[in-house]
Amino acid sequence: MNINPAEFQDKLITDYLYLHAETMPGKEAVGIGESMQSYADLRESVEKCARALLALGIRKGDRVATLSPPHPDYFIILLATTMIGGVWLGLNPRYSRAELEHVIADAEPSVIFARTRIDKRRYRDELHSICGSVRSVKQLIVLGSDFTHPPDISYSAFLLHGNNVGATDLAAAQSSVRSMDAAFLVYTSGTTGKPKGAVLHHYGAIRHSHVQVSLRSPGAVRMINPYPINHIAGIIACSVYCLVTGGTGYYLEKFDPEAVLRTIEEKRISVWGGVPVMLQKVLDHPDFSTTDLSSIKEISCSGGTASKPLLERLIQEICPAVTTMYALTEAAGAVTAIPSTNDVDLLAESVGKPLDDCEFRLVDERGEEVRKGEPGEILIRGPFIMKEYWRLPEATGQAIDDEGWLHTKDVAVKRDDGNIILVGRLSDMYKSGGYNVYPKEIEQALEAHPAVNLACVVGVPDPVYGEVGHAFVTLAPGQTAAEQILLDHCRRYLANYKIPKQVVIETSLPLLPNNKPDKRRLKQTAGDAVKPDADQAAPCNANQR
Repeated sequence: MNINPAEFQDKLITDYLYLHAETMPGKEAVGIGESMQSYADLRESVEKCARALLALGIRKGDRVATLSPPHPDYFIILLATTMIGGVWLGLNPRYSRAELEHVIADAEPSVIFARTRIDKRRYRDELHSICGSVRSVKQLIVLGSDFTHPPDISYSAFLLHGNNVGATDLAAAQSSVRSMDAAFLVYTSGTTGKPKGAVLHHYGAIRHSHVQVSLRSPGAVRMINPYPINHIAGIIACSVYCLVTGGTGYYLEKFDPEAVLRTIEEKRISVWGGVPVMLQKVLDHPDFSTTDLSSIKEISCSGGTASKPLLERLIQEICPAVTTMYALTEAAGAVTAIPSTNDVDLLAESVGKPLDDCEFRLVDERGEEVRKGEPGEILIRGPFIMKEYWRLPEATGQAIDDEGWLHTKDVAVKRDDGNIILVGRLSDMYKSGGYNVYPKEIEQALEAHPAVNLACVVGVPDPVYGEVGHAFVTLAPGQTAAEQILLDHCRRYLANYKIPKQVVIETSLPLLPNNKPDKRRLKQTAGDAVKPDADQAAPCNANQR
């Protein structure tokens, strides 16, 4: 993957907006349903919003929050905020009241743009209560057609404030922004504690977009964006990437397999992607076989290793060009990647090789590099990594050491050919009879069975071994499998101490907002439900077990 940082070294995200608005003003840039905006329209919308932000007193470094489903409105506000040096923050509508309160109180935004009604939930009272205790918030601005109650104002009324801000004032604000300045505040999922805000810059977002360009056929893309607005997949991998290529982004307010298929056919989507759960749901939808998917030229599968049966279907039934990568919020995107390929084994077993601009190490608990074939924590270094965790110097110091290495807490193995195999998270690892066990390895073994659609493994307490594995699986449509069959299947691939003590077959698994399995909930569900197993009657070594 040839990435040339010189191409984007000093660029801002909105530089691409101005480029495309000048060179192809009439081309569709963003839209939802049948409502589309050209690049010229988008530039005008962004500048109006930026002037109104300046009129409200937003200055460089101030935070601007948005509560919204995926929609062009959020991207306009994001671009306007970053254009004048502000730091944009996405609030997920699926946040609980406690999560909303934590993120807003921690980030202290000056302004909140919000839909006050999304599906059946009403946010107005929640937001008023939170804003009442967070003194930084100067204004709540209501998006969409929701009715406003003073002191809230509508988005259209907000834009009127910008009439008093001229082009000279806007240009002055823009001139102070640099590529390495903070652009976004992206909060981690918080599965192991309260979410932390990763401060990401223009350079990192643009760099990841160029990584995606290097993995696929060149040219403008047409993409669907159903991702939460607080996730780098929606912010960077779809929205900023489309902008950088001069492409067209179609937003879906929520992920729905039927809507995805309809949009692919009607809008002639060229690059389609998602985490494995999302891809599988689309393939399993009754309309899949009758939908025209011929416009798709490349498929992106990330956020988790896909099973071979899923990859085979994607390649055989849609297109023979699939990419995957290992990406994380703190790196503003990809660290390793596999360019477009139809190599099922490579895609299922690894996440590719480290990218050209990424220094990459695998280290043991002492910080020493491991030998090839041994698991180690991934450390990365490069100008694209986050600036810091927002207002958490101690956590930042733990994540980024004195030499600039980001400690990812992800564990991997390097193959002889240089490709990286993800083993799991340090926090997911459990010790069984003194052995380190990484759930991802077990999950991949289970998903290699043709009947298994998705697997998730958690460690649970055991009086003999300390901890043992408890697996949850969902089956592919029309498939059946008994627990013993799946356990026997695991024995073909895994050392005995890695074999889960129980496999529970479920119709569905609880998911996080990013459509990854919610391991914390599954761990709670597993509890003490591990069954006695004659194979694990007493501690012994791996060969005996």
